Amino acid sequence: MTDDAKINDNILNGQEDQDFFPWRIFINHVDTYHGKKLTSALSELYYVNPQMAGGAVDTMEDELEDEEEVEEGEEEDEVREGEAMGEAHVSNEEREKRVTESEQEPSRKYEVIGTLLEYVYPYPEEVTRIIRDIDDRKDLLSELMKCGVIIYDITQDRSQVEEASWVLQAIQEILESSDDDKATKISNKENKRSKRSRTKEIAKIPRYFILISTIMTWAFTKPLDPEDPDLPLTEVDYRKRRAHPNFKEHLRCERDVVIVKKNIKLKQKLKTLVICCGVTYGEEQNDLHYLFKMAWLNEPFLPIIGNGENRVPLLHIRDLVSIVSNVIRNWPTVRYIVAVEQGIASQSAIVKEISKELTTGKVKRVGLEESFLYPGINQRIYDLMTVNLNIDPVFVLERIRWHFDTPFTDNIRAIIKEYKAWRELRPIRIIVLGPPASGKTRVARFLVEHYHLHYINVENLINDTIKNLSAEIEKRTATIEKEDEGEERDRSRGVDVEREDDNEEESVTLEELQQQLDEIRNNLAQNDGLLDDVILNKIIQIHGIDYREVTHLRENEETWLFLKRLWSKDCLNQGYVLDGYPKTYEQARMLFEHGEEMIEEEEERDVDEEEEEEEEREDRETFEDISLKASIMPELVVVLEASDNFLIERIIDLPEKEIQDSHYTEKHMIRRLREYRERNTDDNTPLQFFDEIEIHPLIIPIESDICPDMFPTIYQCLKKLGAPRNYDLTPTEVIEAQKRMDAKRSAEEAASKIREKRELQERKRERERKMMEWTELLEKLKEEEEEKLCIMGQPLRHYLVRYVFPTLTKGLIEVAKLRPEDPVDFLVSIAN
Repeated sequence: MTDDAKINDNILNGQEDQDFFPWRIFINHVDTYHGKKLTSALSELYYVNPQMAGGAVDTMEDELEDEEEVEEGEEEDEVREGEAMGEAHVSNEEREKRVTESEQEPSRKYEVIGTLLEYVYPYPEEVTRIIRDIDDRKDLLSELMKCGVIIYDITQDRSQVEEASWVLQAIQEILESSDDDKATKISNKENKRSKRSRTKEIAKIPRYFILISTIMTWAFTKPLDPEDPDLPLTEVDYRKRRAHPNFKEHLRCERDVVIVKKNIKLKQKLKTLVICCGVTYGEEQNDLHYLFKMAWLNEPFLPIIGNGENRVPLLHIRDLVSIVSNVIRNWPTVRYIVAVEQGIASQSAIVKEISKELTTGKVKRVGLEESFLYPGINQRIYDLMTVNLNIDPVFVLERIRWHFDTPFTDNIRAIIKEYKAWRELRPIRIIVLGPPASGKTRVARFLVEHYHLHYINVENLINDTIKNLSAEIEKRTATIEKEDEGEERDRSRGVDVEREDDNEEESVTLEELQQQLDEIRNNLAQNDGLLDDVILNKIIQIHGIDYREVTHLRENEETWLFLKRLWSKDCLNQGYVLDGYPKTYEQARMLFEHGEEMIEEEEERDVDEEEEEEEEREDRETFEDISLKASIMPELVVVLEASDNFLIERIIDLPEKEIQDSHYTEKHMIRRLREYRERNTDDNTPLQFFDEIEIHPLIIPIESDICPDMFPTIYQCLKKLGAPRNYDLTPTEVIEAQKRMDAKRSAEEAASKIREKRELQERKRERERKMMEWTELLEKLKEEEEEKLCIMGQPLRHYLVRYVFPTLTKGLIEVAKLRPEDPVDFLVSIAN
């Protein structure tokens, strides 16, 4: 006896001790994209016995299946399916009786149990129980036999294909080997007789097995009519399906599920169904998440794999949930359901719509090798995005309420709104104001780094303009050179060449762009980094804005420059930190009050030029539920306050090298402080505007902040804003970040050791140098001392030589001759 057979025998022998709960649902991997959505929705539904649900079954699909089987010579299966269909065609009296019995049952919600894909992440709270030891197949099968509905999703994890096949086979063996009472009897043997009638009713309830499979099992299916490739496939053609080579295991699993219906022994015990779903999307996203994430992170372009003309069947995750909810309450007689949206979009259309609405609108066609270099694209995603399949739903078309009535490309704004809401990707918009040298740029830069926002000030906008101009000039120059090379080759071959004047459609020529760039650079050099109003107006025109057509900006063109930056996709996605602007009440009013009117005027002009259809305009207005003002309105206005004396003292304390060639020289500082105070009077201050619209500024006195990095001031801002609202680091990114931190720490430690060694050597050399200096100085001091002693001893030497040495010499000679007993007394006697 095999291990699986032993497990099944043990389960069978112990079945009398097992409970059977028709309202319990098993879902594999409840922590995945599909699992979480199914768990959340099904746990809120009230249990309904599918056998007692009147009007739940439609016969069209079975009739179509029967016709297919007759053509294939499967008359026996036709009879079996006819018997199954007869279950649906009951009399009105019987149907009313079943409904009455159902109403008498106590209302209870479905219970959900399941397994996990990753045990490190939290699972849905709605899950009643998690089966953790999936390696113990006896325990797993025992729990599955208690469930009325078993749902296996094999679209995400390839390992689940084998597990689903094993579970289905094991359940069949158990149910085939047992009688109805043993397979469904309530666990406690000491149940009272009052429960026996209930046991008999439960015994009539079959188990339901649902396999959620992938549309990739149809990937290589041949067209129905080679002469008409646009003729769509449907689930009626499921016998003709051919799987992608990487999904043949999925196809075999589907066939195992479908063929259960032919087993007469399991006719009233086990109902099976395959739901073949398209590429799911919606809410926080899954298979298409790599595109949404790249777009939200403002990548310059999104990748289209191959030529992008392939058709990708899609399905919103809510529609998948609706289909599953529908079939477990109203079980169909069909064995196979295709769950895709109507109106299949091409890969190119999908990518372009995401790029257009969420980022730059640019796309790039990439090949197989290059596609795997993008984060989020693996073999499964590559296969899904390159499938080319024209298939339509039939069974589910009128049986569920679709989340969107129109295709993906028509609902992109609503889809993006879902994505941002579920991922909690809400932009943070901040304005930092204050007098010169108050530290507003330091605070703004810190907030930019902490919240991953976009820094905006006048200098930043001017630099972006110069960068964009330079890039456009290089692009046009390269295009012209390429055309010239092509013309030269054609002429060498004797081909007449006539260049089309494409520049007629361009509003600004290459020479004009170069002239504008030179003019901006020269003006910056002449005015110490500042621009004249005339040049600023030209920058606005470079951004594609005819400010003369906008009434509110004829006197203050600078506002348009900021407004267009705030309305850029990256600022709308992540948010911004606006440093030092608006400076006056009027600028604030034009930027955040009249900005709506200005954008509306520009959009109206674009609509007139493009002549969009009325339906498209209505769709856009339907999904534009956020006002223009709210889209750029700041969440927090920070105002740093300090006296002029404090600010001047702060500048005086700065090192000289930081002040040179800056606006913090004495002349500029006094002028800027005077202008700031003149602009911010009680009657003319941007703070008044924000108070009027109930965005009350956070006023922070900075004179008490003695920290050089202004952390106390920054902490008040962080406390007001809360945690960041962008992507958390993935486990891989966390590891990489830790590696970078470790490498940085190691580099700093190595640099510190080198620095300490160098300093030690410097100190040693300095000590040796000083020792040499001290030695030389000591020697000089000794020489000087000796010379001094010599000079001081000259008179004494002369006295000794003249008066003492002659007498002493004679005495010593006499001592040598006479050798007295006491030479000293003898010398004394001679001297006297």
